[in-house]
Order: sequence, then structure tokens, then C-alpha cells
Amino acid sequence: MIISHLINASKRAFSSNQSKKEEAKNDEKKPPPPCSHRTIAAAPDETYEPAGPCLECKAEKQAARNYRTRIILGLILPYALQALDVTIALPWIAADFGKLSQQNWIVSVFNLTSACFIPFWGTTADVFGRHWALQSSLILMLIGSALCTGAPLTAYGVLLLGRALQGAACAGLAVVVRVVMADKVSLKENARNWTIFALTGGSCYGLGPVVGGYLTNVHWRWCFAINLPIAVLGVLVVFFVLRRDLLGPQPVEIVGVEGGPRVRVEDVGRRTRFVARLKSIDFGGQALFLVGFALLILAFTWAGTTYQWSHPAIIVPLVVGALVAGGWMWWEYSMSPDRALGRRLYFQKPMLSWKLLQDRNISLLFYINFATGMAMYAVLYFVSIYFTVVMHYDASDAGVQLLYYTPGLAAGAYLSMLFCNTWPRQTFLPLFLGSLSEAIGVGLMAWALYFEKKGTIFAMMAVTGAGTGLRMLPGSLHAIGFFPDHVATVVSLMAVAMPFGGTLALTIMSTVFNNTSGAANGLESVDFDDPVAAKNGVTWAFVSLVPFMVICVLASACLGNVTILKEGGESSGSDSTTSDDTRNDVKLMRGSYLLALLGGEGSRQTKINDGHEMQSASETTRIYP
Repeated sequence: MIISHLINASKRAFSSNQSKKEEAKNDEKKPPPPCSHRTIAAAPDETYEPAGPCLECKAEKQAARNYRTRIILGLILPYALQALDVTIALPWIAADFGKLSQQNWIVSVFNLTSACFIPFWGTTADVFGRHWALQSSLILMLIGSALCTGAPLTAYGVLLLGRALQGAACAGLAVVVRVVMADKVSLKENARNWTIFALTGGSCYGLGPVVGGYLTNVHWRWCFAINLPIAVLGVLVVFFVLRRDLLGPQPVEIVGVEGGPRVRVEDVGRRTRFVARLKSIDFGGQALFLVGFALLILAFTWAGTTYQWSHPAIIVPLVVGALVAGGWMWWEYSMSPDRALGRRLYFQKPMLSWKLLQDRNISLLFYINFATGMAMYAVLYFVSIYFTVVMHYDASDAGVQLLYYTPGLAAGAYLSMLFCNTWPRQTFLPLFLGSLSEAIGVGLMAWALYFEKKGTIFAMMAVTGAGTGLRMLPGSLHAIGFFPDHVATVVSLMAVAMPFGGTLALTIMSTVFNNTSGAANGLESVDFDDPVAAKNGVTWAFVSLVPFMVICVLASACLGNVTILKEGGESSGSDSTTSDDTRNDVKLMRGSYLLALLGGEGSRQTKINDGHEMQSASETTRIYP
């Protein structure tokens, strides 16, 4: 039955491509249509014959190139900074402090703050502007890295405080960089810019452990000290290169005197503007999210390593965190304009719009990003453990093995750019293929680790990286395509999923590792002279993630689709990815695109360029094509 559907779908796709080729041949004979500037300039009853290139179009293209260059120069260092990794140095750091039994906290406290503060930075970018949010993140990274670099060996808490600040800073850098890239540009331009940053981030994820391994051979403090000059340079570059291009605080309305009409805060004094912006923050939602999410991550961090799952130290934060998280959901629901809290706190902007939480595509994307975090953390943490404990590699050599993850991620990021910008100009295909690749990579990784097939291990690292790279770009485009007026909120929500998934993956894998390797007290109790037990532990740790990867494939199959249209409204063709003449029009399909494709209805999408179905993407603040 399914095979017949696939055959019929292939036939329809082939016939559709043939008709499109014939239409393309006919279009080649027609003169090129006038650009928007000449269309406006021409009289309604006048036949306009274009003569030479349009100067306005050339100026817009040059402005777009200049803006893209400034964006890349200004954001590349902050983005690289948040992607650096020091996991390879964990055993040496913990050993110097005499805290081998608590080495997981070096990672866990970072993950805790990097996940919990993501929505805070999304709100900060909207309320106080992109520049201040970005600079605050960089300065916080400076402080955190300085504390980690200079922490006395008798003050393990200072190191953990520095890691907590680093986590909060990385959350800000990850969110604000993504938000800035989505500002002022079309989805196609966003796709082109984001590909460069995906390659940069992937390179840093892969090179970070390698650099960390070599720095560890000198001293582990250099793993943190290397962040200091990068952060300082980032502050200067953002201020001098990018500051004038960044969007300021988003419009906020306040109630006039004695209940009069609302006025924009730009029309009142500076102090009134500042107070109005503070009042617009959803403090209740932020507090509930921070407390609930922190308790859940704390429980997952301790579970199976520090305490047994049945211990009160796990049960209490797990139950309380779940209740507080449920309270946060209720709070955001009640903050809708037609609900009780929304009417009472009318001057506050909800931390997360309820219509986003209700949307099926956003929910599915959240889980897909959640699974991406699980796969990424599994490779970067447990493969390095495998080569260190099982294969007896030193720190630098173990870090080098992780480089095989990087080419796959780079290839996936490049393919996603082609899928989104060239053919088929859709988000569904890279999201589905990425989920499938990651599931195959994680599943076969367990087999390769058990039988010590180094070549297969490296290949599956590349396949897993390709799956991650395939989904980095289209995930953001898919969400922004459905909610173009909630860029910061959507980006924040998607960014929360990855560290949350990574934290849960480490908890599950650590528990399985301890139970199957005989390491009752965690990794520090493993007998390094018994690699067989450690190998079994790492193998079963990867097996434990396979069900999550399978569910991710099913979730991606249920996704809708965002089609990025070319100039003139076509959804696919041979246009070059270097062309700047794009429009903001998109087509949306909210239901399962795969089922619609198998049923022959894949072309029935809603075109978003007239404002009838939902607000057009062109209505957001965008100044470049």
C-alpha cells in the first residue's frame, strides 16, 4: 500500500517537473518583467519596456551585501565563543580540585543556566534592544571565564560560579545572534547567512574538544583563558561594526493619563520609557520558568549518578519542578488577552504566546530540537569517554577523534542551504532527512562501539553530524515562517530544547553507563584496566537513546512545510543561491506534508503574501531583500 503511494507520488512529481520544464522554456522566450521600482513608476495603461539595469535594484543588492558582511563580521566571534567546548578537560579539572565525584557539575551547572536563561535573553533583546543584549552576554562571558581561569584549587564553588555565568552568557549569545540574523532580511537571506554560522558553530563544536585536549596538556586553565581575548575582541567588533545596524527596543505601549488612550513609549520621556519597558516584562512567567526548569534539570543531573532515582533528593525537585512547570503553562495560558491575567496585567507582554504553544508544528519542532541536543551531547561527551577509558587515548588524541563529527555537520549545513534556497526551497525535506540520519548514526554507533569498529565509529559520527547540520537551518526557518512576528520568542523556544535534550541524554546515558559497567559511583569509579566493562557501559548508553531518535523520525514525518518562494511566486527552480532578488512570500502547510505528498496533495499550501491567511512575513521590520 505504502509502496504504491510512493510510486504514484513519484509519477506525479515526474509529470509536474516535465510541465515545469516546458513552462520554463516558454518563459525564456518572454521578456523579463519590470522590477517593482519600474512597475510603480509606469502609468497604469502604459506598456513599459525595460532599458538597462535598474539603479534602485543595484543599490538594494549592494546594501544587502554590505549588511550581510557587517552581520558576519560582527557576530562570528560571539557565535564561535558560545560554541567552544571544554568537555575533554573534565577529569583533569576535577582531579586538581579533588572533586572527581562531582566532576559532572562542571558541565551540569553550565547546562542548567544556559537552558534556564534562554527565554530571559529573548525578552531582553526585545525590551532593551539587540545591542545591549549582545554586549551584556559578552561581558558576562568575560566575567565567567575570568572566574574559571583564576579559581583557587580550594574554592571549587568559584569555578562552578564561573561556569554558571558562562552558561547564562552562552544562552544570550546563542539567542541574540539568531535573532539578529532574522532581523531585516527575507527567509532566503536568513538561510544564506545562517549557513555560514552553522558551519562556524559546527567547526567550533568539533574543534573545541581538540583544542581543549591540547590545552589540557599544558594546563586546563587555558581552556577558559582562551575565551578572554575572544570576548574582548567581540565586544569591540560589535560596538564599532554592528551597533548601528542592530534593532533597538521593540515598540511598547503605555496607558495614558487617567485611563486615556495608549501611547508609544517613544513619545514620552526617557525615564518613563525605561519604566514602561520594565513593566512590559512578564516577571511571573520568567520566574516560574526559571524555577521549574532549574529544578527539573537539577533532578536529572543528580539522578543515577549522585543519588538513586528513589532518593528524596531526586523525587522532591522532580515533582516540585514538574508542578512549577505546569504552573508556568497555566500562567502563560492565563496571560492571553481574553483571559484573567491578560486583562489584569494588560501592560505585560507574555513570555511565550499561548498560540505558539498550541501550534502543532512548533511542538513537533521543539521535540526535534530536543532530540538533536540528545544526539549532539551523546557524541561529544560519550565518544570522548570511550576513546579515553576504553581505547586509552590521552586528552589530545581523544579530542582529535571528535573531528570526524565536523565534516558531517558541515556537509549537512551546506545541503540544508541547498534544500532551502535552491531545490525544493522547502523546510520539510532537510528536517526529515536530518532526523533519519541522526537516528541511523546513533543506532549504528552503538554497534560499532561494541565491536570496536573504528572506521564505522568515525563514519557514524559524520552521519550524526550531518543529521544535526541538516536541521540547524530549516528548524529556525520553519518556525519563523509560521510566526514571523515572534522571531525572538520562537528562536528562544527552539534554543531551549537542545540543552534540555542534552541534559536529559547525559542523565539517561550516565545512569545506564553506571549500571552496565559496574561504576556504582560514576565514571571516577571505573576500573581503567577493565576496558570491557567500560565498553559495555558506553554501548548500552547509546542504545538507550535509540527510542528517542525513532520518535524524532516519526515527529518529523508529521511536520508541515514552509516553501520559500522565488521572485514571481515560484517555489522551485534553477535560481542561484547567490541571487539577491528574493521576496518575503512563503507558502505554508500546517498538516503533515508527507501524508499530503503521498496522497497527491503536496501542492495545496497556503500562500502567505496577501495577509488573508495570517500576517505576512513582509509586515515585520525588514529592510533588505
